[in-house]
Amino acid sequence: MSGLHINRFIDRLQQLELKNSKDFICPMQDAKNLHNDITRLLLRLEKQDQEVQPVDQEITVRMDGGNF
Repeated sequence: MSGLHINRFIDRLQQLELKNSKDFICPMQDAKNLHNDITRLLLRLEKQDQEVQPVDQEITVRMDGGNF
């Protein structure tokens, strides 16, 4: 995922802030593209979180010196 639409949104917001704009108007297609990028990002993060969940298991290690 490139996050192209998220980056465009951030850039556009910064430009409007520099101009002291009070309103942000976004065409519906841009909003849909931003929504798609955010949704893909959240799904990817959720998948990573599920893969990283530690598995609780007990490991027992016994050592003795034998005939040392």
